[in-house]
Amino acid sequence: MKKLVFKFLLLILSATIYAQPPGGGSGGTTSGAATTIAFKAAINGKWKFNSTSNVYYMVGVTYCGTPAAATYEQMGIFVPAAYMNATLNSDGTTYTCTINSTGTVNGFNASSAPIVIPVNTGGYAAMAAPSDYSSTVATYTAAGYIYLWPGCRGRTHGAPLGVTDLKAATRYYRYLQSEQNAVPGNTDRIFSFGMSGGGAQSAIFGASGNNSGYETYLTAIGAVSGYKDNICGSMCWCPVTSLEQADAAHEWNMGLTRTGLATADASISKALAAEFATYVNAIGFKHPTTGNVLSLTATDNGYYQSGSYYEYVMSVINESVTHHNSINNASVATYSTTDNTALYSFASTYKKATKGIGAFDNYAAKSTVENTLFGIAGTAGHFDKHLGEIVNTYASGYYPSFTADLASTNVDVVGNAVEKRVMLYSPLYYLINNNTYYSGGGTGSSNVAPYWRIRSGINQSDTPLNTEINLALALKNYAGVKAVDFATIWGQAHILAEDFGETNSTANFIAWVKKCAADASTGINCTQNSDNELKAYAVGKVIYIKGSLNGCTASLYSIEGANIGNYKLTDNNLTTINRNDLVAGVYILKVKSNSKIYSFKLNLVK
Repeated sequence: MKKLVFKFLLLILSATIYAQPPGGGSGGTTSGAATTIAFKAAINGKWKFNSTSNVYYMVGVTYCGTPAAATYEQMGIFVPAAYMNATLNSDGTTYTCTINSTGTVNGFNASSAPIVIPVNTGGYAAMAAPSDYSSTVATYTAAGYIYLWPGCRGRTHGAPLGVTDLKAATRYYRYLQSEQNAVPGNTDRIFSFGMSGGGAQSAIFGASGNNSGYETYLTAIGAVSGYKDNICGSMCWCPVTSLEQADAAHEWNMGLTRTGLATADASISKALAAEFATYVNAIGFKHPTTGNVLSLTATDNGYYQSGSYYEYVMSVINESVTHHNSINNASVATYSTTDNTALYSFASTYKKATKGIGAFDNYAAKSTVENTLFGIAGTAGHFDKHLGEIVNTYASGYYPSFTADLASTNVDVVGNAVEKRVMLYSPLYYLINNNTYYSGGGTGSSNVAPYWRIRSGINQSDTPLNTEINLALALKNYAGVKAVDFATIWGQAHILAEDFGETNSTANFIAWVKKCAADASTGINCTQNSDNELKAYAVGKVIYIKGSLNGCTASLYSIEGANIGNYKLTDNNLTTINRNDLVAGVYILKVKSNSKIYSFKLNLVK
């Protein structure tokens, strides 16, 4: 028993450590500046200066008129000094600043600079507002970005209040620029980034722009009206999201790795897997290349490990393996996409279930962070209505707790019951047209961010692989989304998953934002160009070509059409072309394979 308790505590500690994105607050219990700047007060004369990083900044900016948690509902603003004209005030400490329209940093100026918002809310914790300058922002401001750091409420306050606060801060920044001309940056180029619960809230933030369901929450805290809260892009590492189906998806993906289950739990696990199959077949996810509808079919074990959706999941696993092999000179074997034991073979080796039945809505004890998130004012509550019906069949003694928590009379501060709150906290609610599972959502319910980057560690047991796969599928099939850069990284767990390790996460995020900002201005796709047979993309000034390449040739052209390089492709699967000698900009790559020519537009950046 002591060993089990120790392992449980170790898992909690690991989740706390790993659920932190680069930059942002600690998510701790202390938050905010000792002295605050009142809502709608003039801010031009309240800037401070950090000479080490060459940044003007202010903290303690209250971003709503009637805050519910004042120490959290304030923000810090960190701006590269080049974007400001500054005059030292008589106090010798603060500065009065105006916008400098001519200063540049890394190709950006006060009008074009992207704005990045950290969502450092692992486990859906509250995010502390900054109390002073923090060196964690320096990498971003050195890249020419404006770092907008809002505090926000967390799981003990309840969903959807964390994202409500992010929206309020975003609106207020737009207000400060429009009404006071006090802050620089391109407010059409706002990007959020987060990991774990922060990755989830980054995804919700990106998907729910200007959704009317948040208005009552925003009004309750006195957020500015007349300003939008949509953003341009969302970076999500290991997002623990889409909680309306997370219990079912977990069992479909990892349920077969469980051993020694009691009869009731074994039945619940299998029934949840069947519920996930019903869900997938009702939603009609589409293959991103062929457009074919993906579905699941029954298998003898009751876990629906067959069908085109199953095959697509296995192909994602194989793509992760192949990419890992190509960049690490490794030889990990791929899996059959049609063998209905292949997913079990993968999961039992790399992704075993570590959570109890009801992995996110614990049916017996309501002990998960998600139970707290969807409870009322910090009191844990059930939220998965599909699990509730299954529990009523196989463990009916626990069902009354579900009926009480899911009752229409069990409402939050603005009068919303749990089912509505769950929808507001699912990115898929805004992306999928389906009245059975997402009534009131879908196309037109929000302004969805056009740019997305999703990374997960394929080994994580914290959430099923379906979480990030379904999010990517929904985004790729949503008309308003321009680019989805999705990968699940082989051999990595619940971390800031990136090729060659999480130490690359900040640099990769910064590079992605720059490419997306360029695309949003020029129409050049910021992520990889792709074809059924070949793919090509650029990272920095290195060009990657993937596919069956033996016998192919490639030519690189300037955007004006001048030929600047010809290449014979001899390495099958992956070829790299390093062109650090070129000036940053847009180039055309043409790959010839037999009689077919593939053309790719690439943005090479510094």
